[in-house]
Amino acid sequence: MEKARDITFDIAKGIGIVLVVIGHYVPAEAPHWYMGFVRFVYHFHMPLFFIIAGFFYDRSSREESYRSFVWNKFQRLMIPYFILSWAVIAAKMGMDEVLHVDHPVTVHALYRMFYLPEAGYFLWFVYVMFLIFCIVPLFKPGKWLAMLLPITLALAFWDTAPQYFCIGQLCRNFIFFAVGMWVAREARVERAMYRAPLLWLVITVLLAWVYTLLPEGGVGIPALSVVLGVTGSFMVLSVSAWLSRLQGPLPVWLSGAGMMSMTIYLFHTWFMGAGKAILMHILSTENIIEFVLSALFIIGTGIACPIVLYRWVWAKNKFTARIFK
Repeated sequence: MEKARDITFDIAKGIGIVLVVIGHYVPAEAPHWYMGFVRFVYHFHMPLFFIIAGFFYDRSSREESYRSFVWNKFQRLMIPYFILSWAVIAAKMGMDEVLHVDHPVTVHALYRMFYLPEAGYFLWFVYVMFLIFCIVPLFKPGKWLAMLLPITLALAFWDTAPQYFCIGQLCRNFIFFAVGMWVAREARVERAMYRAPLLWLVITVLLAWVYTLLPEGGVGIPALSVVLGVTGSFMVLSVSAWLSRLQGPLPVWLSGAGMMSMTIYLFHTWFMGAGKAILMHILSTENIIEFVLSALFIIGTGIACPIVLYRWVWAKNKFTARIFK
């Protein structure tokens, strides 16, 4: 009898990608409560994906050479990065003459995107993930992880790290990948991660409040950022473990969104931009009802349309089906 699939991590990625899309909708007229929620989820919505990636990387038993492993990751991550970067640059340069373009670019972006994802800055995650996969095979065997954890923790405090080649983002997020690997090896920590969602929520909310009280430039900011990234991710994973045991459409929908999380991440800003252009002539978002309706439409568009695009277009071709999912 085939073992039932554990959808806990699928649900967690579904929750995570919904939070990512919410975090990328920040209109100037957004109310204070919405901005407070966005600031809260920014503590952990990207660390969550790094922790999950680190967890499954360490649990993987697949044997392949370093060269083969890196080449596969290059195809999976950097080819979509290049394709989308050039597409964004072409679209921005083509529309700049007739429409207002947020963050316009010049022809120099065509080569700058090799070391700086300025065309679509959200693509930093893809760039950083590839860099991590170039490094971590050196630390997976045996007890080498004991060296990786302190190294990545120290890097998280490098607040003057250069932005070229996404080094700054790599330094801030590598620790979470290493934590994911550590959780995969420590059964007690993994069990704690799945339990007490309310406790993890309370801890994360309290730490987020403490974060607002810390002085700028102090060592407490990067330290608490690391802790919040971990507790917030554990909060989402514990909630996901609880949802995975429930019946109903919510866990099914979230797990489906989780399995398509990369597709949503790569294409959500395109559809959200189109949604904003449409609503600009319909709703003003100046009152709470119009803001909520606008947010639901634009966020929903950013989640649903990339899935439809994949199923109706990218899935028809083996190459695009692989690199865009």
